[in-house]
Amino acid sequence: MSDNPQLANFIIGGTEKAGTTSVFMYLSEHPQVCAASHKETDFFREEYRGDAIADRTAYGRYFSRCSDEAPVVMEASPSYLGEAETVAARMHRMLPEARLLFILRDPIDRLYSSFNFHVGKLNIPQSLSFADYVDKCMDFYNGTASADQLGLDEWYLKVLSYGCYGPALQKYLELYPRSQVKVMFFERLGDDPGTFMQDISDYLEIDSTFWSDFEFRRTNITFSGRIKFLHKMAMYLNTVSEPFLRRRPGLKAAIVDSYKFFNQSREGYDPMASEVKSRLASFYAPSNEILKELLPTGLPESWEEVTS
Repeated sequence: MSDNPQLANFIIGGTEKAGTTSVFMYLSEHPQVCAASHKETDFFREEYRGDAIADRTAYGRYFSRCSDEAPVVMEASPSYLGEAETVAARMHRMLPEARLLFILRDPIDRLYSSFNFHVGKLNIPQSLSFADYVDKCMDFYNGTASADQLGLDEWYLKVLSYGCYGPALQKYLELYPRSQVKVMFFERLGDDPGTFMQDISDYLEIDSTFWSDFEFRRTNITFSGRIKFLHKMAMYLNTVSEPFLRRRPGLKAAIVDSYKFFNQSREGYDPMASEVKSRLASFYAPSNEILKELLPTGLPESWEEVTS
């Protein structure tokens, strides 16, 4: 390993279920971008130790195949926004010149999408209703019950608070100049992925014409499997083969399509109950007000319908 390893100069820092996997995959195919060996290194959450030399060496291993000539060296760890309290300072200490991208999604829709996604991956019991799940998340957030008492892994209980984008984004803006922090919205990605990616390319100062004839495919779509043990095995194999398949998007798409044809139970999920949505709107309203103050362009109209 070199004494001066190649490190990321561009980080997609959030948030979960907001298109970060799709954007990461798209950018991985751009000739001016070198992606980390794993999409979610989660380095600044899990591996960072505060030893400058050791941390640079450890982080550099994710980018060992990137040359010094690569204009953009990228990773994407969606939890970095939700863990801003600790991650922002660590990241700035090692990568003060990095450009950051945060893709935000209506926090209520994002929570519901995350719940259904993890039910589909068998990480959350299928017998648990969304309303009961929100109750558990609220109890954990308020400190009235532990993860063990609630019967869920702490990660899935924190998803509620990870939708409080305003205070989290503020942590990064206290350290990084606004010219190095870009905020975009998932809703726009779905409407016009080509323009969305051109905007990111302009921000990164790479060729935006690359997307003119690009075939945009959605990834990480929520669906459940008919045969549960087979679905669980498929989720495991997807995780361990991610570094290999990420560099071969066509092959991954073919495998996923074949698997869904054989074992998909359903894609998508039922509408959310109005009373649960109202409860979540009240919870996220303070954070969204902070977010409005931070973003001169404001929030998407679809958010306003719920938060106003």
